Amino acid sequence: MRISASEAREKYLRAPDKYVLLDVRTPAEYRQVRIKGSQNADFYNGFDRQAAHLDKDKTYLVFCASGGRSQAAVGFLRSKGLEAYNVGGIGDLIQAGFEYERG
Repeated sequence: MRISASEAREKYLRAPDKYVLLDVRTPAEYRQVRIKGSQNADFYNGFDRQAAHLDKDKTYLVFCASGGRSQAAVGFLRSKGLEAYNVGGIGDLIQAGFEYERG
């Protein structure tokens, strides 16, 4: 399921304890630029193991570089009973007003 980055920001700001910003890019991509407060779980390397430790009481707002990996990650998370939404690429989140860090 997909929601816009703007909608994700509204939801996150209303209830930050309920939502987790989950970045499924590689650690190298994450180090370059990341959304403040996000968690990194590399979709290409051990994602299934990392997903097994996610809190089932949280809702995951999942993003990557452009939206492809996050779509696949959301499908996997939902198959494991987690509530997750694809919110697109990191650029979408930055444009929507999420705070970000570099380096």
